[in-house]
Amino acid sequence: MAAFDKRLRLLIKVSKCMKKRRNSKQSSLENARGKIYLAMRLTLLLTMFFSFTAIASVSSQSVTLKLENASLRETIKELKNQTGVYFVFNEEEIANLNVKLNMVLTNEPFEKALDRIFEGLPFSYEYAEGVVIVKPTPQKKDDVKLKLIKGKVVDTDGMPLPGVSVVVEGTTRGVASDVNGLFQMMIENKVGQKLLFSFVGMEQKVITWQGQDSLHVVMKYSAVDMDEVVVTGYQTLNRRESASAVSVVKTDDIYMAGAASIDQMLQGQVPGLMVMNTSGEPSATPKIRIRGTSTINGNKAPVWVVDGVILEQDVPITASELNSEDAEYLVGNAISGISPQDIEFITVLKDASATAIYGVKAANGVIVLTTKKGRAGKPTVSYHGEVVLNERPSYRNFDRMNSAERMQLSKDIFEQGLSYNSNISLDPDDSYEGLLNELVNRRMSQEEFALRSQEMAKRNTDWFDVLFRNAVTHSHNLSINGGSETTKYYFSAGYNNNQGGAKGSVSERFTTLARVDASVGKYINFMAKIDFSTTKNEGYSVVNPFSYAYNTSRTVQPYEENGKYHFYKKDSKYLYNVLNELAETGKESKSNDFNALLNLNIKLYDGLSYQGTFSYHNSSTNQRDWKTEESASVASTRGYDYKQYDENDDEYWKSALPYGGILDQGNTVKTGYTVRNGLSFIKVLGDIHDMNIIVGSELRGTKYEGVRSTGYGWTPTYGERFMPVHTDNFVNNYIDRMLPTNTNTISRVASFFGSATYTYNNRYVMNFNIRSDGANKFGSNPKYRWLPTWSIAGKWLLTNEGFMSRFADNGHYVSVRGSYGIQGNIHDDATPNLILEVGNRNTISNLEQSTIYRLPNPDLRWEKTTSWNVAADFSFWNGRLSGSLDVYKKHTEDLIIEKTVATSNGKSRLYMNAGEMDNQGFEGNLSVEIIQGKKLNWRFNVNFGRNTSEVTLANDDIYSDLEVINKMLDGNLAVKGEKFGSMYSFRYGGLSSENGYPLFYGKDGKLWHTADPKRMELVKSGSIYPDLSGGFDTQLTFDRCLSLSLGFTYNLGGVKRLPSVYADKNSALNPVANVSTNWKKRWRKPGDEKHTDIPVLYNDRVTSDFDRNVSAEDRGAVEECTYFYDLSDLRVAKADFLRLRSVGLSYIMPEKLLKGVGISSMMIRFQASNLFVWAHKDWKGLDPETPEANIPILPSYSLGINVSF
Repeated sequence: MAAFDKRLRLLIKVSKCMKKRRNSKQSSLENARGKIYLAMRLTLLLTMFFSFTAIASVSSQSVTLKLENASLRETIKELKNQTGVYFVFNEEEIANLNVKLNMVLTNEPFEKALDRIFEGLPFSYEYAEGVVIVKPTPQKKDDVKLKLIKGKVVDTDGMPLPGVSVVVEGTTRGVASDVNGLFQMMIENKVGQKLLFSFVGMEQKVITWQGQDSLHVVMKYSAVDMDEVVVTGYQTLNRRESASAVSVVKTDDIYMAGAASIDQMLQGQVPGLMVMNTSGEPSATPKIRIRGTSTINGNKAPVWVVDGVILEQDVPITASELNSEDAEYLVGNAISGISPQDIEFITVLKDASATAIYGVKAANGVIVLTTKKGRAGKPTVSYHGEVVLNERPSYRNFDRMNSAERMQLSKDIFEQGLSYNSNISLDPDDSYEGLLNELVNRRMSQEEFALRSQEMAKRNTDWFDVLFRNAVTHSHNLSINGGSETTKYYFSAGYNNNQGGAKGSVSERFTTLARVDASVGKYINFMAKIDFSTTKNEGYSVVNPFSYAYNTSRTVQPYEENGKYHFYKKDSKYLYNVLNELAETGKESKSNDFNALLNLNIKLYDGLSYQGTFSYHNSSTNQRDWKTEESASVASTRGYDYKQYDENDDEYWKSALPYGGILDQGNTVKTGYTVRNGLSFIKVLGDIHDMNIIVGSELRGTKYEGVRSTGYGWTPTYGERFMPVHTDNFVNNYIDRMLPTNTNTISRVASFFGSATYTYNNRYVMNFNIRSDGANKFGSNPKYRWLPTWSIAGKWLLTNEGFMSRFADNGHYVSVRGSYGIQGNIHDDATPNLILEVGNRNTISNLEQSTIYRLPNPDLRWEKTTSWNVAADFSFWNGRLSGSLDVYKKHTEDLIIEKTVATSNGKSRLYMNAGEMDNQGFEGNLSVEIIQGKKLNWRFNVNFGRNTSEVTLANDDIYSDLEVINKMLDGNLAVKGEKFGSMYSFRYGGLSSENGYPLFYGKDGKLWHTADPKRMELVKSGSIYPDLSGGFDTQLTFDRCLSLSLGFTYNLGGVKRLPSVYADKNSALNPVANVSTNWKKRWRKPGDEKHTDIPVLYNDRVTSDFDRNVSAEDRGAVEECTYFYDLSDLRVAKADFLRLRSVGLSYIMPEKLLKGVGISSMMIRFQASNLFVWAHKDWKGLDPETPEANIPILPSYSLGINVSF
């Protein structure tokens, strides 16, 4: 009975406690609560009364529990099941406690277990004789021990993060954020506690609590998983939801100081993405290929997409032009007007699963740029500025003769009595030959000859100093971003002044961008963006500065003693000075680009929403190519030197252009639009079925309107008037060329698309894409009007399987994926219709004369590519070692190529679908965290890609035999069964032991000096495209503020032809031309052929007696041995290179040093770019990537600062 009395007193105490709590509630709840508590008391009293004798003390019992995100209610229930102890508590109070318990109790005494469970919770308990009473801990207003805090967790883009673990450091108390990123938890009211925020793929965030009631937490993606989000332009997917071949890089990670556009930064940064630099000019546009080439005559470049909108060229460049080296010279590509400072990250879509959603142009891959957007919070003003110094070239890096060496070679040529070209310069100020000419003709004494020879030998004109400069480039960008949870904004303005390494080369650009991301209520979200840029590029019309400096003798001088230009006969009968030619000729381009975009998202129902994209773009491009009457270029049209004759001379009136210069100018206006409507369904069912579906339609159109004209008699000093003198020669040959040419091109594409992603239990992923495109270029036959492209892909996350749980718990991740699908490509030059070229009006019939420009082909259809991709992704030891490996193959059919047809059709060539080719290869990347410590971190990354393209069905019967040979020599002929880009050369047979002239194999197996090229043997030298390309970099970071980085890029397996040895094929070396020092090792006597391949100096009197390999029936084009020598396999070198892309040193200023001056962050960065290139020794200092560019890729040094307020 004593025990019963004790329990009864306890129940009465509980009753009083509950009664006291009821009195503090509202009266409307008292009756209901009273009944509940009365029932509880009676039930408990009766139960204990009938069972107290059977209940033994459990104070000695032990408890074993494993709690993982367990609620207090679930914990109490498990304790009751194990011990049989009764718990008395208020269900509402327990339910309102948002606390998850994580702990392991093993054979823990019961009361000690209770102490651990209730530690830090706003509850206390009383335990006696099998009953535990749980009650709130009373708190005084002036002594609150616990405090409720609330908050929201978002990523760097302001998107809420569900499922983030929030734990008080040193305890097991924690909660998880909900679907909206919200959380609330009780913590001790003690300032200085540390809260740990953790989420998969994000860097752990530690916040020291300073007593605030609410927290706004922004978490960053970890370095290993920075590409957790994949932006395709149509959808934004979590990385785990994508089974496609996709690479994501952040602009900050690949940034190169001095690079004007983002495409100049991509070399060696993405596996499978090959970037071929074309020049070191600031406005240069590199050629980009993703997983090889999937077309022969069509556009080989990838599609550029910005914030989901496809961008087109500012000027209508045809596929054949776009594939050439200089098509986009000074104009730039579709994204040249976008500042790299406004780009957040770049997504490269490579396989069919990733690109099929883009339909018509997807076979070449897609590059998606995502612009920066605002962050929620106070306005942040950021400034980025940098100054770049470009180092000019130097003769010490190249194999060129100095003045004395070149004069000795001229002396040898003279002593052998060799013949020169008739237009050479014999000015005694220019060459040794000029001095000799004066001496021989007795216009100069022997003493003067010796004196001036000594002076010339020491001249050593530094043409690289004359034509190049240590150029200074500067760029600036100012941005402001901020906003609230519902409205975020980002505004930026940038200015870039990029001086090229050579004088006369400059690029200037001004950019602005404004973007707003906003929510209107709960159901409407939108993104509105406008951007504008204006770009001015200046370059060269007829002058190649590097080629001139490289190939001009250093005995020639640029100036007279009085400071005026020194003119000489360069390679024609007209006087020439390179500085004068730079001043009197040029090329420039001015572009204005405007883009407006609205992305709209309206929530319709649970998981269902409407997505709309509406964009408009407008650009105007003005191009000028000018040559004044004082230039040597116009002198060649005029027929004599500037002011050599006037109106009183007959030569003046015989000239085609006796007065004024030439101005070629054009203006193009591009307007375009994109309208996309779709329905999106995103839903997670039962926590295991994750679906992301979008279906819709798209209409895209682009219109080009322009005019181009060439004006003669241009006089820029008189208001840019055209005042040609109408001589007979001008009227007969040039007056018709002054007629302007108009451009009016419209292209429209209508599309239907669908994309679906399904993930089961975070283990199995399936991606489906389908799109059907119709274009006016293929509208003649409805059968071929629409091209359906589709793909299917799957992914298996192995480490999410139960049997791999222990492996995964150790920080490892492995997944495998595969895809198959069909991609498409469009040939911009192709048309199903008959196209006529309208000519001038006939003077007799008074009707327009027209000729056929394109023959019709109603069956013309899309080029179609089928491809498969299999891959594995892995990460070990929590990302210390991670990477991926992809293997793929693409087969393209219906390639559009030209076929020969009967000339009776009015045109001998017709576009047809008649070609096939294969691409196959592998690519991968590997990232290693070598050192990962609190103070020191060392990371190493490498990526690689190998691709081979083979033509399996081609057509070359449209070309003449000589055209075929020339294309094979250039590597531009599609040869069945051979690699695409295979370059052929004439087979070198060594130097003749009798005369020292080079010999070459004919098809008859004999050796020849002179021959018809069609009768000579061609051998395969290799491919002009590399077999393997990629890059690697390493970064060492100390104390998270000081960072040192090295970046390299490489190409392996390609070949290129070395610079020509013989500029003039039929005479001795030009006296004013510089040559390689190899000429000092030339053949001089029989036996030299055993240790040199440099031939004897050319003598036309000797070569005229050589036997010729020609047929009796077809004399053909006979070429000298000098022609075959420069195009032989001897003059082919490996184009392999390893480039030290960048060396960077950056320092992030400590926050405590900046707070006092109102600066939130500051980083200072020094970077050196393109310091060294390691290449085959045959290149002798030349960059094998840009050996013939106006300006090669030059070393540069930059100092930059990033500061935010």
